[in-house]
Amino acid sequence: MPDDELMMITKKGIMIRVPVEGIRISGRNTQGVKVMNLTPGDLVVDVARVVKEDEEEVEADDDETPPPAPKSKAKAKAKAKK
Repeated sequence: MPDDELMMITKKGIMIRVPVEGIRISGRNTQGVKVMNLTPGDLVVDVARVVKEDEEEVEADDDETPPPAPKSKAKAKAKAKK
């Protein structure tokens, strides 16, 4: 989770991507942490967690090739008739 990032987008289309480890932890008696400055009238409309993939997993996924699609019997029969 410390390697993850937060991605936020505003109503006016401003997008920011922030590493989670860059957001400081605050105590219970605080008012929170400011992550993004907003212009007057703007709102945050979406927040998403971006999970960092391991390089080993990405390489393993790239090495896998999808198996060939099975041929339907109708196509095989049509070819046989020709």
